[in-house]
Amino acid sequence: MTDRTGGPADVLPMVHPFGLRVRGELDRHGRPALARALAWASRIGEADIHLDLSELTFIDAGGLRLIIGTATDLPPPRRLVLQHAPASVRELLALLGWRLGPGHHLYPVAGESHPHGPDPAPSPPS
Repeated sequence: MTDRTGGPADVLPMVHPFGLRVRGELDRHGRPALARALAWASRIGEADIHLDLSELTFIDAGGLRLIIGTATDLPPPRRLVLQHAPASVRELLALLGWRLGPGHHLYPVAGESHPHGPDPAPSPPS
């Protein structure tokens, strides 16, 4: 499964370990390719999905939501494993209530009420 978006991002399959490599800038133009590739990897494999981000130069919030959604939807014991996640990605995931655990698998922080990130702050009383 190779999906060249025609834009600045590429999403390429990996065999060992099973998963995907993301190269370039992943913005609204590249999200459909990432969504298709993550859906493909979720369907065909039984192993953890490794997502190599060593050549990622940018990812927007929509791309992060796709990654978090995939991690949430994988049936146990499968996990999403982020390889070479840039510090900026790890920091943004932490803001959304997610962390990289041992082995770099993605997991929600205990106590978060929603798998896609923390609930927004309540509105002040009127």
